[in-house]
Amino acid sequence: MEFRDAVAVRRSVYALDGDIGAVGVTEADVLEAVRSVAPLVPSAFNMRSARLVVLFGEDHRRLWEITEGILRSRAGDRDFSSTEAKMRGFSEAAGTVLFYEDTEAVREAADANPRYADNFPVWSEQGVAMVQYAVWLAICDLGLGANLQHYNPLIDDEVRREFGIQDGLRLVSLMVFGRKVGDPGPKERHPGEHVVSVGRSQV
Repeated sequence: MEFRDAVAVRRSVYALDGDIGAVGVTEADVLEAVRSVAPLVPSAFNMRSARLVVLFGEDHRRLWEITEGILRSRAGDRDFSSTEAKMRGFSEAAGTVLFYEDTEAVREAADANPRYADNFPVWSEQGVAMVQYAVWLAICDLGLGANLQHYNPLIDDEVRREFGIQDGLRLVSLMVFGRKVGDPGPKERHPGEHVVSVGRSQV
């Protein structure tokens, strides 16, 4: 897929299942795609603070079981049916990419560049965000769909214990991916002229 085409087709797709083999994709293909693009994304001062964990199969389903349990415990007597359905949808997908920030890498970069120390947490967030986007495009390029979720910090401690996540990694987001079994609805977009302007010159 050409880059602009990949950008154009990337959407938050929630109608997913785990049968990625039906579109000719294997778990190894997904892992290779993620591993190939993530190290190529730029980061300020080459900080490289993004860390990714890819969950398939039982690990993926266990993640959403943990998340549902925590959310259910906090819901109390409130109606939980819509959240339960959402968790089931995530669990039925093929896998999840966990995006982490290596806080030690951020600290080391800040210590090495004290003049800009206060900026490194912001730059790190930007770097992890770029990795998220690159991985999302790579997943789209495989013909799969994905959506990005944020249940941190509620689930951080239990996920860390369950999957042996090392200390010093801060969970940023979770990207659910799988075979598309439905298309997202229409979405209004701003025209390029609304988003991008040209200084004082004319093009």
